[in-house]
Amino acid sequence: MDRREALKATSLILGYSLTAGAASALLGGCKAQTSSDWQPQTLSAQQSDLLAEICEAILPKTDTPGAKDALCHRYIDEMLTHFYKPEKQKYFLEALKIFDEKSKAKYSKAFVALSPTEKEEILEILAKEAADYKDETGEKPHIFRAIKSATISGYFTSEVGAKGGLCEFLPVPGPYKGCIDYSTVGKGYVLS
Repeated sequence: MDRREALKATSLILGYSLTAGAASALLGGCKAQTSSDWQPQTLSAQQSDLLAEICEAILPKTDTPGAKDALCHRYIDEMLTHFYKPEKQKYFLEALKIFDEKSKAKYSKAFVALSPTEKEEILEILAKEAADYKDETGEKPHIFRAIKSATISGYFTSEVGAKGGLCEFLPVPGPYKGCIDYSTVGKGYVLS
């Protein structure tokens, strides 16, 4: 099973593992802005670029669209702006620096300048840290867990993720067809 399949299974089976911010954004109907003149509201342009690279390293483009295609970094900016309290926004923005710190310590360059393999190694280091990280209050999750959770929820609630990442997209209940030719139905049904 590849990483993308594992993330799908994990996100579907362990939906309860979303961080509080990602869960409230998901339940609140948070969506990424798709306009071409989009500007981040809470993140700086540099932080937005960094976040886009982190999201893409978590869910890279393969034969299905990646996190950048689903605009996960925009979703996270929207989530930070509308669903995080100012102190949690500040915590998130400060904690985001750890990706560049780890990258510079290991490779002497920023996270956005790393190769895909190097990015994956940094994510593995942070995933191990996140597994050992204890936050009994739930107020300050490890930044890797917060971003991974938000990336997964942003991806799978986007149109791109629903159409390309999951399986065949079927809008339920489907379009209403009030007047159809009887021959296309094949039989009539009588309710008694």
